[in-house]
Amino acid sequence: MKTKTARLLTVAAIAAVALVAAPVAHAGGPLANCASGQPFLWPGGGVNIPFNPDQGDLGPLTNAQAVQLTQDSFDVWGAVPTSTATYTNAGLLPVDVDVTNFNPFLNPVAPDGLSAIVFDDDGQIFDLLFGPGSGVLGFAGPEWINTITCEILEGVSFLNGPSFGNLTAAFDVMVHEFGHYSNLAHTVVNGQIYVGLGDGSGPNGTNPYPVPNPLVEDVVETMYPFYFGPGIGTASLERDDVSSLSALYPDPSFAATTDDISGTIFAPDGTFRLTGVNVIARNEADPFHDAVSAISSDYTDSTSQADPVVGTYVLRGLTPGADYRVYVDNVLAGGFSTQLLAFSPEEYQNGAAESNNITSPDPVLDFVFHQGGETGVDVILNAPGPGDPLPITDDGFVELFLPFGFELCGTTYNSVFVNGNGNITFGAASADFSESAAEFLSGPPRIASWWDDLNPAAGGAVFFNQTSNTWTITYQNVPEFPATGANTFSIELHRSSNHVDVDYDGMTSTDGLAGVSCGGAITSGFEPADDLSAFAPSRINLNNQPARYELFAGGNDLADTVVRYNGTSDYDDDWAEPNDDLGHARNISLPFDSIPVGRYTEIEPTGGDVDFYRFSADAGETLIAEIIAGQLDSLIVVADSSGLILAVDDDGGAGLLSRIVLPIAATGDYFLGVTTFPDLGFTGAGGSGGRYVMSVETADGFPLDLGDDASAEVALPFSFDFNGTTYNSVFVNSNGNLTFGSGDTDFSESVSELLNDQPRIAPLWDDLSPNQGGSIMVSQDATSLSVSFTDVPQFLAGDSNNFEVTLNADGSYSIAYGNVDAADAIVGSTEGGGAADPGESDLSAGGPFPASGTTYEQFTGGGDSFDLDGQTLDFQ
Repeated sequence: MKTKTARLLTVAAIAAVALVAAPVAHAGGPLANCASGQPFLWPGGGVNIPFNPDQGDLGPLTNAQAVQLTQDSFDVWGAVPTSTATYTNAGLLPVDVDVTNFNPFLNPVAPDGLSAIVFDDDGQIFDLLFGPGSGVLGFAGPEWINTITCEILEGVSFLNGPSFGNLTAAFDVMVHEFGHYSNLAHTVVNGQIYVGLGDGSGPNGTNPYPVPNPLVEDVVETMYPFYFGPGIGTASLERDDVSSLSALYPDPSFAATTDDISGTIFAPDGTFRLTGVNVIARNEADPFHDAVSAISSDYTDSTSQADPVVGTYVLRGLTPGADYRVYVDNVLAGGFSTQLLAFSPEEYQNGAAESNNITSPDPVLDFVFHQGGETGVDVILNAPGPGDPLPITDDGFVELFLPFGFELCGTTYNSVFVNGNGNITFGAASADFSESAAEFLSGPPRIASWWDDLNPAAGGAVFFNQTSNTWTITYQNVPEFPATGANTFSIELHRSSNHVDVDYDGMTSTDGLAGVSCGGAITSGFEPADDLSAFAPSRINLNNQPARYELFAGGNDLADTVVRYNGTSDYDDDWAEPNDDLGHARNISLPFDSIPVGRYTEIEPTGGDVDFYRFSADAGETLIAEIIAGQLDSLIVVADSSGLILAVDDDGGAGLLSRIVLPIAATGDYFLGVTTFPDLGFTGAGGSGGRYVMSVETADGFPLDLGDDASAEVALPFSFDFNGTTYNSVFVNSNGNLTFGSGDTDFSESVSELLNDQPRIAPLWDDLSPNQGGSIMVSQDATSLSVSFTDVPQFLAGDSNNFEVTLNADGSYSIAYGNVDAADAIVGSTEGGGAADPGESDLSAGGPFPASGTTYEQFTGGGDSFDLDGQTLDFQ
C-alpha cells in the first residue's frame, strides 16, 4: 500500500568542477527525512545493505572490474569503525541496462526487490536525462521507503561510464555516490575553499589557517558536491564523512569516543529560527582534518516554527577536549533540497556577545572557543543596515527581515527574499534568470519590478530603506548580464494597506517581466498578461486576479513611471462550499473547469477538507476528469448516483496530479470527489492542500491506455486502402504515429526507419510519453476514424503536444495540429518497406499532398524547429 511503501524521488549527484547544475540533495546530515528528527535508514543498523550491479561494462571498465570496484567502494563506508553499516552484493541485475531499457530501473512502478547499480557504459542515459556534456558523473540515493517504519527498502545508483577516465576516477565517484545510497547528503567543509569562488577557512573569505595544497594533503571531504578529478583524495573519507555515516548508523564506540556541539540559528530579531545556514566547526590544533559541518534544519523537511528541529544544528564527531571555532558559512555552489539561505555577513559564534550587531556590537571576526558537549551555541545573524549595499551575486539572493508583517495573497510574511534578477519573492528565494509567464505563475509569490537577467555583481547597488510603515528595496544602476546598461527601480511595501508601489527610473533593458503573482499555490497558471502602463495612475486590482503582469520582448514603456497595485485577497472557494460529502455536492455543468478565479477551488484547510461535485453524462461518452494544475498531491474519485465507486486515481496526471478517463456506461448523474493523498477514504484527511484547477468534460469515442513506447491495434469501421493494400485495422503508436500491419514502439525517429519500416502515417513521430500526461482518444463513425493526441508530453519533458489524424473510407486522410511544444520530429506518410527517398517537403507550404507514396519533413530543432502549429495537412 502506498501508505506504507512509497517511492522516494530524492537522489543526489556529483558533478565535475565546472559547476553544472545537479539534481537536488541535502547539505550535511541525511539525504531524506521520514519525520522531524528522524531520517530514513536502512534496517538493522545498516548491516548488509544490499546492492545489485549491472551486467554491462562501465566506460573503460569491464563488467568484472566494475562489479569489483562497486564492492570496494561500498567497503570504504563499511570500514568506518564507529558505524555499523556494511554492504553486500545481492546478485547481478537481470539485464544489461542501457538507454533502451533503463526506465523501469529509474522510474519503477513498484518495489521489485532490486537495488540497481546501473552502469551507463556509453553515457547515452545521462545524455538523455541531463543533455550531452552535462558534467554529471553519477547520481544515487534511497529509492523505495516505508513511510511507517522509516526504513529504506531499496536504493538506486546510475553511473556515467564515459566520465570515468581511469580506475581512480571511477573509484572516487562510486564512493561519493554510495554515500548518497546510504542516505548521506552533500557536505560543505573544505571543498568549497578550492572551487575558486572566494571562500576561505574562516568567515567572509578570511584564512585564519594556512590553506593546504589538496594535491599534497588529503583534506577535501568525500561528500562535497563537485569532483576535482583523480588525485584529490575523494575516495578517502574525512572527519565529516565519518561523522555523518556514524550519526545514521552508530556503533556504540561513536558516542564513547566523540562529542557534539549543538545550537540554533536565529534571524536578526533573535527569535525566528532559520533554515539553510551552513555551520562549520574547526579544531584550532587541526583545522582541516578535524572539521565538521551541519546545516540548520537538516534533520527535518519542515520550515514551520512549530517544529522544534527547525533552525537547529548538531556538529557531530568532535574530539573531546579540543578547542573549536564555530562559524556560519554561505554555501556558494551545488545542488541542495534544503532551501539554502544566502546571508551576509558570515560570522563566528561569539559567546555571550552574540547579537545582531545592531542592539549591541558583534564584530564578525570576534569568537570564543567551544568544546564538545556544549549546547545552546546559538548564532544570531548580523543584520545589514538601511542603505548598505547588499552582497547579491549574479543570480544570487539575500533574505531580509521586514519591520512589519506584510500580507500577500492571504499569508503574512515577516521576511522577503531580494533576488539579484530584479524581483522579490516570499517564502522561498529565486535564482532564476530566464523570466517567463509560466515560471512567474508557478513559482513562489513574487513582486517583479523588472525580472530579467541582471547582474548586480557587475555594477550598481541593491539596498533597502524602511520606516515603521514602509519598506523599500532599490536596484540602482544595475546592469544586465554580463555588464550591459544600467537599470534603476524600486519596490515599496505599505504596512497598513498592503499596497505595492513600483517606481521606475532610468532603464536600458527592453526585455523582462513586471507584475505581482500569488505564486503556484494560488494562481491557476492560465492568467493572461496585461498592459501595465494602461492602468496609470490608477491602482491595479489584485482582488479579482491572483496575478497581474506584462512580459516585455523588446520594448519597455515603464521607464520613468510608477505602477501601483492594491492589496491582494485571501482567495477562497465559497462559491462551492459546503461540499464536503455527496449530500452537499456542488452541481456543475460539463464541460467545466475552475480556471476563472470566480470558480476558485481549493483544499483548505490541509488535512480537513474534501470537495464533491455532481454532473450529468450520457451513455457512450468518455469522461475525462483531471486536476490540471496545483501544487498538491491530488487524489480523485468518480462514483455513480448511488455512491458506487467507479474509478479512483492518485498520480495519473502530470506529476502528483490526478486524471481519470472513464467510459460512461449509463446516462445519469455522477459524482467527482477531490482530496489529497493519503486520504483514500475521501474524508478530508489529506496531507497537502492549496488551490487545484480541475477540468471535467466528456468526449465522443474511447481512450487508448498506452504506456511509454507502446502500441495498440484499433479495428477500422471500414476498409482502408493505403498504398495499394487494404487494411481493416491500424496500429496507434504512443510515439506519435500510425502504422499498418504491425505496431512500432521505436522512439528514435529517423528518415531511414521511415523509408524502410512499416507503412506509416506520422503526424508527430517523436519520443512521446502518454503515460506521463495527456490522452489518446479514438472516435469513429461509418466513414471516418480519428485518433487524437491531447496534451501528450515528450519523454521526461512535461510539455504538451496536440494533434489529430483522421482516416476516411475513401482512402484520404488528414492531420490537424493544435499547440505542439516538440521542436524535433518527423512528419508525413510513407509506403515503407524500402521506399525511395524523394527528399523533404516543406509541409507548411500547404497541400493537398498525395495520399500514396512518401511525403515527409524532418524537424531537427534549433533553427529547424516544428512549424505546423494550427495547420491542417490534407492527403488525397
